Amino acid sequence: MISASGIKFIQSLRQKKYRDRHGVFVAEGAKIVRELAGSNLQVEMVCGLKGWMDQNAGMFPEETTCITISEKQLSRLSNLKTPNQVLAVIKKPDTEALKTGKQEDLVLVLDTLQDPGNLGTIIRTADWFGIRTIYCSHGTADVYNPKVIQSTMGSFIRTRIVYTELKELLGKTGMNVYGAFLEGKRLYDIQPDYPAALVIGNESGGISEDIEPYVNRKVFIPRPAAVNGANAGIGSGAAMSPGGNGPESLNAAIAAGIMMSWFRM
Repeated sequence: MISASGIKFIQSLRQKKYRDRHGVFVAEGAKIVRELAGSNLQVEMVCGLKGWMDQNAGMFPEETTCITISEKQLSRLSNLKTPNQVLAVIKKPDTEALKTGKQEDLVLVLDTLQDPGNLGTIIRTADWFGIRTIYCSHGTADVYNPKVIQSTMGSFIRTRIVYTELKELLGKTGMNVYGAFLEGKRLYDIQPDYPAALVIGNESGGISEDIEPYVNRKVFIPRPAAVNGANAGIGSGAAMSPGGNGPESLNAAIAAGIMMSWFRM
């Protein structure tokens, strides 16, 4: 049985200030919680309906607090419209340990991306394409926001997400840094040079002025020739399409997905 204070504590983790204070976050759903059991993340508490808890007894080590709860209690704890059997409270990974990972052939760099849904979608897409490291500016949405965690569909477990000073990062990596700008080369005309970093800008402002000087490989995502003229192209965020009646820009997560796909061809 979970106590009233336990319910209040888990509910408080919907807010970033309490996630930061306690160093934990919440993930929900049977699939995600099962994946957590086999991961390197430290699960501190599991709260689930009796049927799920009975079926999955012994899944977590003894030091994990496992509590059977009612459907009413799960509804109070859950951030979902339709709660899914179980949720877990997980310790955040050590920030400094995340920064010491090995350099990879392809990483993402998120420059002040603010929409939790976009962030979750990008993490999930990066996982699909085997991109294991995502660097985020300090102004990027919190990866431990419940909306982000749920929209990753478990991909946060397999992806190293590092919040850092982007200018410092890009200034010393020696990577080929790609970003979407209208004055860039057509994405499909380039041959990617590795190691590479793909910079994804803010949803409305695109890549910031502070970060643009570090982008040494500018590209744009072309529209099909049949759409508003053969020369139309789209950047990400605030990058505008040159004429025509179509959309002015691509959604940041969609632009990121297109670029990842080309770099993994």
